[in-house]
Amino acid sequence: MKNKTLIALLLLAVAPLLFVGCTPEVEPLVVNDSLLVGKWVKESKPQEYWRYDAEYTGETWDESEDVQEGEGIKFNWSTEEDQLRLDFYGEMGQHVYYDYTVVTQTESRLEWKDIYGNKQVFLKKLS
Repeated sequence: MKNKTLIALLLLAVAPLLFVGCTPEVEPLVVNDSLLVGKWVKESKPQEYWRYDAEYTGETWDESEDVQEGEGIKFNWSTEEDQLRLDFYGEMGQHVYYDYTVVTQTESRLEWKDIYGNKQVFLKKLS
């Protein structure tokens, strides 16, 4: 009787382990540089543009502030795995960079988050 009780308790202790499933591994996103190249508009502010050039340079401007393409802030960009780095250089030689984690990247949608978890969504401008 003792053995049967012990076996039953052991089975009850082990049973939950049989139902634990494995979580499928999610492949980490790797930024595709060629998908990034082009002009993007910020979803929440549709007059703010970001242009990424194939030479790893770019420009951002905001038409609501009466700034047009060619008059904006220039930057260099680089990627590593799911990271996007934007390097800005001021007229006095100052260097400021921002690192973003790319959450979503398709041909028409780019979503990144900053180190504070704030997300930004951009849509590719086709013209």
